[in-house]
This record gives sequence, C-alpha cells and structure tokens, in this order.
Amino acid sequence: MLLDLRTAGRRYFAPRSHIDLLGPAPLPGARDARGRPLLVRDLGPLLDPLDHTVPGRRQALTVTLRRRSVALLVQRVESLAAHTGIQPLAPLLARRLRAPWVLGAVAVDDGPVLILDLRRIATDLALGATV
Repeated sequence: MLLDLRTAGRRYFAPRSHIDLLGPAPLPGARDARGRPLLVRDLGPLLDPLDHTVPGRRQALTVTLRRRSVALLVQRVESLAAHTGIQPLAPLLARRLRAPWVLGAVAVDDGPVLILDLRRIATDLALGATV
C-alpha cells in the first residue's frame, strides 16, 4: 500500500510499511517512545529547496531506527490502494538525483509521481548526511 504525501508544492508516494507512526507534527523538544530526542525535518525542502513550508497543520511520518526516530513533516497524507504500475528509475535518471532516496515512480493521471524511500531518508538524516 502506498501513501499519497503532499508537501507545500509537490506530490510524492511512499510505502506505508516505511512509516512506524503517522500523526500530527510533534512539539519542539518531543521524544520518541524510548525517550530519545525526536529528529524532526520538513520533507519538502529536503527534496526540493524551492518547496518551502507553508503555515498550517502538518502531519508527521515517523520512522523508528535502531538508535533514533525521525519525524518527516508533510502538509497532507492520504491513503492509496495498492498500486501495480510501479516503475524503477532508469539508471541515467537515478545517477542525477542529489541523494538515492527514490525507489521508483508511478504514472498517475497528472503525470509521474516519485516513490520515496523514507527509511533511507531517515537513516541519512540520523547519520547526519548532508545533501
């Protein structure tokens, strides 16, 4: 099952299995279920520097890693049924990405939508990787 994620200016899909907790954006200084500080980042600007956050209510996609939990913030989340038309990115396109955070793409009515690897994004953020 894929989730339809909306940032301020973009649309992405992500496997529901990558997300351990889905809920409202956490308050500053929030901790995860194990009492560790929660790393919170806005997903839009991570993927596109021009995708700026707009004021309003946001949703948190929390990914629990071995040593840390990461909450990725988006404007809106919607459920989708299982999608069968997932296509891997061509090697030429994959090499041009700033980071290897895309699993593939799905063709929908208004064009292709990228499928994000939220576990990889969370791991890179937890390790302090800069993109």
